[in-house]
Amino acid sequence: MKIAITGHKRGIGKEFARQLEMRGHEIVGISRSDGENIRRVPHTASLIESCDMLINNAISMYAQTELLFEVWHRWQDSEHTHHIWNISTQVCEWTEDKMIHGLTMRQSMEYRNQKMALELAHNQLLAQSSKIDMRLIRPGSVKTQTFSATDAMPVEEFVSQVLKEQGMI
Repeated sequence: MKIAITGHKRGIGKEFARQLEMRGHEIVGISRSDGENIRRVPHTASLIESCDMLINNAISMYAQTELLFEVWHRWQDSEHTHHIWNISTQVCEWTEDKMIHGLTMRQSMEYRNQKMALELAHNQLLAQSSKIDMRLIRPGSVKTQTFSATDAMPVEEFVSQVLKEQGMI
């Protein structure tokens, strides 16, 4: 399977790329460190269009949500079944404003709002008729950064668990 992964050079995206490539999948990596920017939504969608699957992981303001809409609309009338995994966060489940470990209150609120927009878009598109199989994945405390909580789940374990739950292994 040809799988596009945004943010494939760090954290969860990097581990998805590593584990899926080990299983024989072709990875189309899209990351800023390679000169790509998901804020260039039409350009990024053109890189993804020929793929079978998108792991919509990278966040850059609301570009993750805009990219979801753009790719979904490009794939909407395809005869081929496509897959989109939207990587959100368990922070969207919070009922009060709290700080995310390592972020200021403002950064925490901005991050949560951006991910909540992604989830709203995901649910709106899921309600539409299409051959696109969409999944919403909500990581909790996963060790992806040096400032991650000390009790965070190792990223390798998290990705392996997701792949197993989604029937990829």
